[in-house]
Amino acid sequence: MRINSGLTSLLIVCGTLLLIGVPVVFTSPQPSAFVNKDGFWYDAWDYTRDYALGTAGFMPNLAYEAIGEWQDRAFEWGKEFIEYYPNTDTRAEAILRFVQQWTEYGYDEDNVRMGGSAQIEWAWNADDMAAGINFDTSTVAIGDCEDLAFLCSAIYEGAGYDTAMVLTSDHAALLIWLPDYPNVIKWDLLDDGRDYGWIWVESTGENNPLGWTPDEYRDGNWEAFVIGSLYISDIQQEPSHPSETTDVTITVNVFHTISALEDVSLLYTQNDVTTTIDMVNIEGSIFQATIPLHEQGTQVEYWIRAQDQNGNEKNTDTFMYQISEEDESFQFPDIFSHSIEILVIIAALIIIFIIL
Repeated sequence: MRINSGLTSLLIVCGTLLLIGVPVVFTSPQPSAFVNKDGFWYDAWDYTRDYALGTAGFMPNLAYEAIGEWQDRAFEWGKEFIEYYPNTDTRAEAILRFVQQWTEYGYDEDNVRMGGSAQIEWAWNADDMAAGINFDTSTVAIGDCEDLAFLCSAIYEGAGYDTAMVLTSDHAALLIWLPDYPNVIKWDLLDDGRDYGWIWVESTGENNPLGWTPDEYRDGNWEAFVIGSLYISDIQQEPSHPSETTDVTITVNVFHTISALEDVSLLYTQNDVTTTIDMVNIEGSIFQATIPLHEQGTQVEYWIRAQDQNGNEKNTDTFMYQISEEDESFQFPDIFSHSIEILVIIAALIIIFIIL
């Protein structure tokens, strides 16, 4: 479902224009979806909204209620950010500014009532939060740390980023995979198939910059839950400087955590014509495909696309190479390849010189 809701026009100016929003308190866009069982409130996915831990806890389960087959308003907003912010770093910054602008931090017990009672702990998923935002009336949504993190996660996922929910003893936040973002702390999560490259997204403050990690969490004493289903990493190009006589082989790692892979493709553009090649699974999570020969001087751009059976899709950034001339570095004349004959001739000349 395509949701514009005024976001398209706002994206054009959100980097420079700060609109003043009016807070809104809401209990749920669908109150009937919540059922109290054994003292806990469960949603339609059978996850608790008032308890974080365990297999039925809201962390990180609520993140999945707004992506994949359940993707809706927040995820669609993320897609629109791709259109207006093609640069990966700039897009990531714009998303954080957007969430900071259109939400307000508030304590659950002051803003959430279920069954007639104030809730000490409560979690909204991304689309619950999105429902509290009204661009026409400049109305912002209220939520606490996990609510803002869930909203951020869905938007970043829709905008093509991999995300991970962070849970500490007293706080929740988000990480996104942005390994080349400059001048911030990079985190390495165990068992995610990657090295350092996760950066912190702290959306609870109005002016927190992207990648800033609060001092009290820089010891890494927290747990992270990687969200989403597809991760593309370790893109290798061989050769790195191809000539007109060499094919180009692209190798990548593709990890999937929710459902089976539907497709992994290599797409390349040359002279404004885009060609798609199915990548072959050669071992484990490693996929490979070959871009055929091109003439000298040709510029080739390529990227990787992966899709799973739930409809999730990931696209990498675009990479580029230009076809160069054959290696024209200095080579010894062919005569030097006949080393034995040369040695014999030199030896004969020495003997003749001695005799004479």
